[in-house]
Amino acid sequence: MMRERTGYTLTEILVVIVILAVLASIVVPRMLPQTEKANAAEGAGMLGAIRQGEMAYRLDTGSYLSPGSDADWGKLGLDNPNNLATRKFDYAVDGASGTATATRVASGGTYAGNTITLTITGTWGGTHPYHPT
Repeated sequence: MMRERTGYTLTEILVVIVILAVLASIVVPRMLPQTEKANAAEGAGMLGAIRQGEMAYRLDTGSYLSPGSDADWGKLGLDNPNNLATRKFDYAVDGASGTATATRVASGGTYAGNTITLTITGTWGGTHPYHPT
C-alpha cells in the first residue's frame, strides 16, 4: 500500500514565488511616489506653520525674521525644525520678503535639493514635483 504524499512540490513553491515577484514589480513602483508625496506634505505643513509665525512676528515688530538660532525659531513660536535628526527638509526664511523655503535633504535620493516655497501672501512654488499648488 502506497502512502499518500502531502505538502507542496518545489515547482509549486517556485511558481508562487514568481507570481509574487511579478506582482511586486508592478505594485512597488506605483507606491514609491506616495512616500515622497507624504514627505512633501510634511514640508508644506511646516512651511504653513512658519508662515503663521512670521505673520504674528510681523504684527508685533513690523518686520519679518530670518531665524537661524533656536531662540529665533522660538520667536516664531516653533522649535527649530532643522534640529530634528529625521528631518526630510532644511528650512529657511528670507527675512526681507517673509518667504519660507524647504529644501529636500541629501537623503531624499532623486528628490534631494528640490525646494518648496511659501510666500507670506500664501503663494506656493518651488522645484519639488509634489509641491502644493
